[in-house]
This record gives sequence, structure tokens and C-alpha cells, in this order.
Amino acid sequence: MSNPEKAPDDQLIKMLEDVPFFKKFTTYEKKRIAGHDSSFEKYPAGKTIIKDGTHDTAFFILIKGEVSVEKKKAPIAALAAGEFFGEMAFLTNAKRNTDIIAQSPCVVIKVNHDLLERLSAEIREKIKDQIIEKLVERLNKTTERLRVRM
Repeated sequence: MSNPEKAPDDQLIKMLEDVPFFKKFTTYEKKRIAGHDSSFEKYPAGKTIIKDGTHDTAFFILIKGEVSVEKKKAPIAALAAGEFFGEMAFLTNAKRNTDIIAQSPCVVIKVNHDLLERLSAEIREKIKDQIIEKLVERLNKTTERLRVRM
């Protein structure tokens, strides 16, 4: 990953307020997250955010824009603001198993273990709750697709 641009400080809180991932966060908690502005990154359309086979234990929360999830250049999924990606490497310390490509200009929060340690326990729990809720939702969708095929 090359040096992505940083998002302007004055826009960070406003962007968080518009993202479904942060709907259960208080204004104070959003300000605390926005205070870690070095974790906010901007990517132009076409830029690879995550490369298959690389090792990095951060995950990303998509604040603005759309990305595609690809395996060997074949699209698997499209994600929009409020979604996250890279959580499997974050949770398991495994190598990346897909490419994530910005389909439009994107702003993300790169969440690594260091950032989580700097946030309060309440904020960490809310982040974990959002990950769990979304993973359950994804599992339910996959299960339903498998039922339809049978």
C-alpha cells in the first residue's frame, strides 16, 4: 500500500455521523475516534486497499465510497459506506485472502490493535459489537443462499 492521503480533520466527525457502523456511538465517542485522524485514509478510485496474500492485521471501516472484493480479479462482493473489510486477518492474524479495490474515491478508518488500545473500553466494545452483528448477518445471508441452491 502506497502513501494514501489523509482526510481533512474538520470533516471527520460529520462523516462518522453519516455512517451506519457508528449509529450506536455517542457524539463524544465519535469525537474520540475522529481524534485519531492518522487512522483515516483516502484512496482514489482504482486503488488497491488490500492485496491478496499480504500480511497485515488491520481491518478497515468504509466511511465514504464503494469498494469491490475480488479473488483473482473476479468480483465477489461490493461494499458501501458503513461496511468493513479485512476483519478476518485482524481476528486471526492470517494472510489476506482477497483484493479490496476502491471503485470510487474512498475514505476509510484503518483499525489496528494499536488504535483499539488507545480507545476507551466502551468504544472498543461497540466496535466489536458491530463486527459481530455484521458477521452474523453475513453468515445468515450465506446460509440462505445455500438453502436456495439445495
